[in-house]
Amino acid sequence: MPPFLKIRPLSRVTGLLLLVSLALEANQLTRAEKKTIHSHSGSQQSQQRINSIEAELEDSRARYLGNERMADVTETYNRQMSLLIESQQRELADLRMQLKSIEETDQAVLPMLNQMLDTLQRFVKIDMPFLPDERHTRLKKLEQLLLRADVSVAEKYRQIVEAYMIEVQYGSTFEAYSGKLDINDDQRQVSFLRLGRTALYFQTLNGKEGGQWLPAESRWQPLTESQNLALRKAIQIARQQQVPGLIKLPLPSPEPRS
Repeated sequence: MPPFLKIRPLSRVTGLLLLVSLALEANQLTRAEKKTIHSHSGSQQSQQRINSIEAELEDSRARYLGNERMADVTETYNRQMSLLIESQQRELADLRMQLKSIEETDQAVLPMLNQMLDTLQRFVKIDMPFLPDERHTRLKKLEQLLLRADVSVAEKYRQIVEAYMIEVQYGSTFEAYSGKLDINDDQRQVSFLRLGRTALYFQTLNGKEGGQWLPAESRWQPLTESQNLALRKAIQIARQQQVPGLIKLPLPSPEPRS
């Protein structure tokens, strides 16, 4: 039988001490690792805090620069607005002076416009009686126009001058038109022929009766049969219903000079 190894008590003690020593070393290593890990964790937190502070500083800097730029923009805007307000105030003062001048001009021009209208009314009244409704309606509108406060003096003047020009043009135009005329206390539809302001004629629709206006006597002079035939042709020419040609028509005598 082989001999057994005898373990002496000292050897067991030595082994036990070795195990305790290894355990202590392992325990110390674990604490060192934990310390290292804890140290690394603290370092990361510190770095994160540093990054956060730097971000806050950068954000604050950006806001400051933004506010500074906004302040520059606001200052520029305020300066431009101040200049604009000053310009508008000067323009307003100029407009007030112009308005005052216009009001003074209006006070001087309005009596003149009334005089012009009165002259035109008197002229139409003594003129040959052609287009009476049209001309009287125009004058009536001008009377109402001068009383309107919502119409400028310039517009009133323009319309009165326009009425004068229309009356002037009548003196150089040749026209035939239809209208009504009292003949022997009987209102009848007739044709009129106007030769400028030189002569005015009428003719019944059947062509059997006609007349010539005598300005000096303010009355109608009946036409002869041959004159009526010539007048019919003249009316047709004026209405472009016949080729123009020579026509003999009586002309009124010149009005005696006063």
